[in-house]
Amino acid sequence: MNVAPQFSIILATRDRVQLFAEALQSVMAQTTADTEIIVVNDGSSPELLPAYAAVLEAAQARLGARLRSFVLVRRPKGHGQSYSLNFGVEQASGSHVAFLDDDDLWIDPGHLQRVADAVRSTAAAGRTLDLYMGNQEALRAGERLAGPIWLEALQGQLQAGGRVPDAQGAYAVDIADLLGANGFCHLNCFVVRRALWLQIGGMDEGIRWECDRDVFLRLVDTATCVLHHPAVTARHHVPDPKAGTSMTTSLNQIERRLWQVRVMDKSALGLRHPLLRAHARLHKGYALKRIAQELAAQGDWRTAGFYAAEALAILPTFKWALYTLSCYGRRWMRGLRA
Repeated sequence: MNVAPQFSIILATRDRVQLFAEALQSVMAQTTADTEIIVVNDGSSPELLPAYAAVLEAAQARLGARLRSFVLVRRPKGHGQSYSLNFGVEQASGSHVAFLDDDDLWIDPGHLQRVADAVRSTAAAGRTLDLYMGNQEALRAGERLAGPIWLEALQGQLQAGGRVPDAQGAYAVDIADLLGANGFCHLNCFVVRRALWLQIGGMDEGIRWECDRDVFLRLVDTATCVLHHPAVTARHHVPDPKAGTSMTTSLNQIERRLWQVRVMDKSALGLRHPLLRAHARLHKGYALKRIAQELAAQGDWRTAGFYAAEALAILPTFKWALYTLSCYGRRWMRGLRA
């Protein structure tokens, strides 16, 4: 009789076989063996499939049935991260699922063992662990970026409030704690109960950027038992802005902010917790400001003024009111010169 593993780790990949091989090795370095690895190849180029097969064959020799792989039908831009991860979770048999981008690494071999200990300790206390969040470091061209970027500030915030961690070093956190950290947990370093993931509908497959923030907000809106461990468990490689090989670099700045506006509108309208809805409205305003500034930099004062006014309605300040008026003034002056 086959016993389901505790953890299913989902790795989605496309056209990055060497980076994927390194990511897979970092997952295989976890000290707990109560895992399965599910690889979802989002239609990589046919010429790369033999190289992928070689990497998977070598891993299969070590993991056996604990490694399963799937190749999706090739599409010009792929099915996208959201579809690939949802597909992987559908195939998963573990009670909890974790994720790793194919160009990133897990750098803490004890990460999942700590989560397993947390699952047991919360169960012993009569609770079910919904969401466990760690931290990660960000590198660009080999240089570590200064933070905080994700939840690096959360531990200090909790300690300043007199909070103490449990025996494993994790803190019980709520929505107010998480929003106070001014960041969110990246997919690389959270572990979620699979049933909760399915309950919220997983990733939104219609979103191509900020889909990780969207699923984070929906998860914390629904979860009842959330733990944060400050350990740095993953390394995130910030994409080269000159390359077009990732979701981020394939979009220009305005496209990214438009996706962000969509995520925040969706959150402001659809989430239950008032703090999350207020957070979404605030960050929609920030996104609109950035759109206005980008358009102004391009000399499109007419459209910049429109988005500046939209932002002003959400974030009314004297300074931004002057900026909005200046956009309309420059548009008027340009009309006089035309």
